[in-house]
Amino acid sequence: MSYLELYKIILKPWASINEIRLIANCGRDSAIKIRNTIQNKLIKEGKNLPTGKTIVVPMKYVIEYLGLDMNYIIEMANNESNMLNNGTLSYASISR
Repeated sequence: MSYLELYKIILKPWASINEIRLIANCGRDSAIKIRNTIQNKLIKEGKNLPTGKTIVVPMKYVIEYLGLDMNYIIEMANNESNMLNNGTLSYASISR
């Protein structure tokens, strides 16, 4: 995943297990464990979470839990965007 893709995901206010899977580069079960850990922590703190078919947690807490450096991600996403706009970076040449 590129920094631009990561940046677009972490801009969302809420994280489901799909977003957690992408950010943490993990499987479904690990993403559920991360979500449940964050959810239980927030409930113990007396905070309410939205109820619905899809269980979500605030992205802020996912970023905190994973120890991501927002400033670095933003800086790298800006650099990547500049390189793409200037034509100096092509994802076609990058193998996964």
